[in-house]
Amino acid sequence: MTVSTKGTAMGRIAKVLNAGVAAAGLLLGTAGVAQADEQSYLDQLNETGAANVYSSSANRLTIGRKICDNIRLDGDPRAGFNYVTNAKVSQQLIDIAQHELCPDTIGSAQ
Repeated sequence: MTVSTKGTAMGRIAKVLNAGVAAAGLLLGTAGVAQADEQSYLDQLNETGAANVYSSSANRLTIGRKICDNIRLDGDPRAGFNYVTNAKVSQQLIDIAQHELCPDTIGSAQ
């Protein structure tokens, strides 16, 4: 390997490494943008009273996660709920769940 070939090979390696580091930086830098936040979800529910029919934080989180699962499954946040649960799930509850627990689904709910 000559000096000029060696320099070129090292230059290519450096470019590839720099591109990889830049890509990793972008991924890490934007990781917190669309992230589920359970505490924020619970805080919003408490402030608005949107889920007062559910007695515990665990129940409120369960229904919020189910809303997100339903949206991801077929786009309908109420899909799979029985008529009693469906009556308890307000549009406000759906909106809060989407914004706080599954922001990646915003725009996909029916």
